Amino acid sequence: MTLPVTTAQMAALEAVVRDRLAEWPRQWEGFHWPGYTYEHTERVRALARKLAQAEGADTLVVDLAALLHDLAKPEGAGHAQVGAVEAAELMRGLGLDGSLVERVEFAIATHSGDNTPEHPVENRVLGDADLIDANFGLVATWRFITIRAGHHSTLEDTILGFAGWLPRKDELMGLLRSDAGRAVSRERSATMHSFCERVADEYAASGDGPLVRWVAAVARQCERASLVAQLPGLNDGHPATLAVCERLRAEMAGEC
Repeated sequence: MTLPVTTAQMAALEAVVRDRLAEWPRQWEGFHWPGYTYEHTERVRALARKLAQAEGADTLVVDLAALLHDLAKPEGAGHAQVGAVEAAELMRGLGLDGSLVERVEFAIATHSGDNTPEHPVENRVLGDADLIDANFGLVATWRFITIRAGHHSTLEDTILGFAGWLPRKDELMGLLRSDAGRAVSRERSATMHSFCERVADEYAASGDGPLVRWVAAVARQCERASLVAQLPGLNDGHPATLAVCERLRAEMAGEC
């Protein structure tokens, strides 16, 4: 029988992740900026729990794997395998049940593109949540705007870039490995397509509008982008902006 995880054990693991990722990297590195990976981890954890419930997966395995999945993100391309080993060592050091540790370790090791339909549902749910957060929905759109601004794209280039970016994102749906994940990605894709099209229409019509100004506000904050910190200031009171911010809150909580 798998033993439960105590509140103290979970808090200790959460503290390690927070200390490791909340300030990483210190400056822009490729597609990463300070704080992004930590907030990404929190969002993946929320979504992974929802997918786990829908798929009948072991929610404890999924929750732990989501919490620890990017522990070794600074290692780059091999972070999944490196992080899986380190996560297992941490869990064993805290006295977590051996069979639980093995399942969590396996889920982390395969989360970054290595899952197949034959993998355990816990592995597939984690991989789907990770892929969805970075690529589908308004959170993913916020990420795209931030990355483009961080690499010095103009507002016009970013908005015009939506047209080429959206099809590339939709191509990734074939990598999803759970029915629940595919359903969430389809809904989030429709939402981001609608948003991007509305922004492009505003920009084409006048070069301005509430959604264009929202994109510009996100771009201005790219140097140390935190969606949690930005969100209160991104709502200027316009109904369209309010709807975007409410949708972002729902995605961050794994509610859609």
